[in-house]
Amino acid sequence: MSKNAIFTALFSVFALTGAVTTVSMFNAVPAAAQASDAKAIVDAAKSEGLIGETAGGYLAVIASAPRDVVNAMNEINIRRKSLYTKLARKQNVQIDVVAAVTAEKIKGKASSGDKFLDKDGNWITIP
Repeated sequence: MSKNAIFTALFSVFALTGAVTTVSMFNAVPAAAQASDAKAIVDAAKSEGLIGETAGGYLAVIASAPRDVVNAMNEINIRRKSLYTKLARKQNVQIDVVAAVTAEKIKGKASSGDKFLDKDGNWITIP
């Protein structure tokens, strides 16, 4: 399914269910999914080019990373999946649709130099 088809389908669901407020909840997913210690570790690792965001809505290792970085990344990914699951159930959509929409929002807010794994498996650097 193309990205445009996913967005169209998702927003159609929002319109049909009257769930306009849920769109704003997608913006809150990354912040709510990150404990402050884990977020600090992940932010530092992102700036070092050790980990990056993915088109699937989760963090991934780019290069060999220390155990504390991997643990922080895993903690955030677990929290994200939990939130994506709750939102998907509420909206009666697939979890991967919620994750993909959130990934696009994260990519749009990324800092210059951040890494993003696109859907074709290529790491790109945000300009």
